[in-house]
Amino acid sequence: MRRGKLCWKMVSSALILLLAGSAAWTTQASADSARSMTISRIDGPAYIQQSGGALRIQAYPGMLLHEGDTLVTESGGAVLSIQDEGDEITLAPNSEIRIKVLTGGAVQSTTKLELMSGQAYTSVHDLRESRDVFEMDVPGQKLEVKGTQFFVIINPLTGTPDVVAGAGVVKVSGTNPQSFAGKAESPVTLYPAQQISLTPGVDPSLQTPTSVDISDLVHQASPDIIKAIIQNKAQIDRENQELIEQQKKQLEQGQSKPSGSSASNGSNDLFLVSQLEDLQKIQQNLNVLVGNVAKEASSQSKIEKSKLDQLIEQVNRGIDDPNGKIDLRNVRPFDPTVGLDPQLEAKRKEQEKAQQELQKKIQEQIQQQQQQTQEVLQQQQMQNILLQQQMQQQLQAMIDKILKTIAELQQANQKAAEQRATQAVIQYQQQLSTEEMKRFEEEVRRRNQERIQMGGQQPSAPTQPTAPTQPNSPGGSMTPPVKPPVDPPVDPKPVEIKAVFSPDFPEQVLLNSSHKFTFGFSSGQSNQDTKVKVRVTYISKTGINLSETDYTYWYGEDAIKEGQLSPDGIVITKEAGPDEEEGEDFTLGELNGTPITFATRLPEVGDYQVKVELLKDEEAAGDPLVTVTKEVHVFDGLSTEVNPIEGTDLDRTLKVKAGAITPEAVLGLQIDLRRGSGEESEAAPGAQFILLHNGKEVTVGETNSDGIADVLLPPELAAINLGLVNGDGPTPEGTEFTLRMVAPADEGNVPIPGQYTAELQWVRQTGDIEQFIPLGQAFKVHYTVPPTL
Repeated sequence: MRRGKLCWKMVSSALILLLAGSAAWTTQASADSARSMTISRIDGPAYIQQSGGALRIQAYPGMLLHEGDTLVTESGGAVLSIQDEGDEITLAPNSEIRIKVLTGGAVQSTTKLELMSGQAYTSVHDLRESRDVFEMDVPGQKLEVKGTQFFVIINPLTGTPDVVAGAGVVKVSGTNPQSFAGKAESPVTLYPAQQISLTPGVDPSLQTPTSVDISDLVHQASPDIIKAIIQNKAQIDRENQELIEQQKKQLEQGQSKPSGSSASNGSNDLFLVSQLEDLQKIQQNLNVLVGNVAKEASSQSKIEKSKLDQLIEQVNRGIDDPNGKIDLRNVRPFDPTVGLDPQLEAKRKEQEKAQQELQKKIQEQIQQQQQQTQEVLQQQQMQNILLQQQMQQQLQAMIDKILKTIAELQQANQKAAEQRATQAVIQYQQQLSTEEMKRFEEEVRRRNQERIQMGGQQPSAPTQPTAPTQPNSPGGSMTPPVKPPVDPPVDPKPVEIKAVFSPDFPEQVLLNSSHKFTFGFSSGQSNQDTKVKVRVTYISKTGINLSETDYTYWYGEDAIKEGQLSPDGIVITKEAGPDEEEGEDFTLGELNGTPITFATRLPEVGDYQVKVELLKDEEAAGDPLVTVTKEVHVFDGLSTEVNPIEGTDLDRTLKVKAGAITPEAVLGLQIDLRRGSGEESEAAPGAQFILLHNGKEVTVGETNSDGIADVLLPPELAAINLGLVNGDGPTPEGTEFTLRMVAPADEGNVPIPGQYTAELQWVRQTGDIEQFIPLGQAFKVHYTVPPTL
């Protein structure tokens, strides 16, 4: 019935547009406008390559992405939100996604993405009764979504995409149908709890969907993706229930396939049933799908147990049906054979077994060929080694013979030269008078003494002096030979070394956020092998003690060392040394570019100074080769004024003003409630905290066994909708809440009297319960619950 209405609406719209003429088409085309996508959360380094640009810039939470932009995640995942439609894409680490089309108008919105590598979980608004378009390209295939929840993983080794449908319908078709031997496009319909492995360039109709392999899905998926699947359980169950109801009506009308299914799928459809009993089995299978994913994640230890329990507790709060809640102690098994044609499934398994045997034979042949090739290479290598040894022996013999000949010639030449020098001195002395001979001998002794003082050795025979000015006349003077002066060595002109930061040094940091920067040194043509160290020093301008402030630094992708800041600075080396000793020094060449990343979390609001020094390797206390000083300001995100309400003991007004939060930030309160005071205080479970805004209850939370409660605002009450910020930034008046405590009660439902203290902390929600970001300073509220008369 819905489909018929939709078709009639589309035909009517087409007739009206045709009658309106070209002007109407121009008006409609101009109505479409560019939309944007927001980075809601980033868990590690990520980079953006903007449309039309060649450079990559570092991404940050709250950043807007537009058509043509590409996002690349590295060691952490990310969450992207499309605010106008409520769509959300969760990316795993090491993923790359491009926005191909992101436009919208009054009639239709169009979103087309391309996942080039990694993993993505997509939660899309319901498109079954909409003209909106949502597509995601993967290598060689196109995914058209007519539902809400699906998961894509691209094998990093083979490049093969695997697609799993959680709710709704996903149509798979080739992005280049001409490559399929000239055939027309052959889409394959994927239904909930189905998966398909797609070979790029192969007609999708030749690749049969199967029931989801939950164990393999959890094994391949990153923890970010698994958490997203569990968090969307309520929406997955709701849409699958609607699909079951629709199929039930069609079955009662004599149809055995869901509307919209493709003939290319034939009897491979998961929902191909002939009686209500089969449909009931499928319904039971879909109801336990997410529960089995959570149980398998626990079995494989993909998520820490305490965090998984906390996540399940949060998800169960949003599920009204007790049978729909997740209970890891009581999860009915998922049956992968339900709804499948036994004959086709047996045939598929036979084909899969035959393909595995063929792959095994091919692998054995490859290994045999590799072994034979290795043996041939080893024989050739041995022959080459023997030949090289023979050549080296022959060459060494020739070198030894040449060196021996040269030594004999040098010895003969030296002996002949000494003989000639001695003969020349004797002949010269015979020409000297007695007085000249005396002066000659004194000069020879003086010269020899100078050589000894300068570190030389006394010669065995005197050196022939320079002839006198008048050798045959008495009183003629002797001029000793003078060694020509040697110019002292001149140091080459030093090359300037500069510190380089990428993309820039963060000078403004939100309190409780990480101060993280990446840097290195540009050393030009100087000696790249010079050994150096790097020292980073944090100084508080307001006297804040930083000795217990943690830090971590990386060299490349490896985390080298963690520790705590020191007033003397942190000396950074290439690797951590044993027993708190310094590790191996860098060379200038290894620091070229920006290979070092340093991160810390500054404890209080205030101004800080960061000094980065490049040190010579001899001692860290020497004069630095380079010194760079940077300024850092840590600012608060929220401020809260608490006031009592007259006539009540358990209500308080919270006047909140914003600092530097983004308009789309969604807030929450984390509350730690204790009964008593000092060391005798204890956790107070079972208390409720109700938050009201403009007199209307907006959220509620209850303290657990540890006295902790999460009071989280709904997404529609973002900072801009609360009046905390507007288009120009924070509003001067802020906003006001009423916080109401309902005291914990005993078994008789009587409030437990006593003095209570609640420590409250505003947080920004990120979609992940262990990734709340604190905003502002924590504050306390004191309550008195009197005894009941």
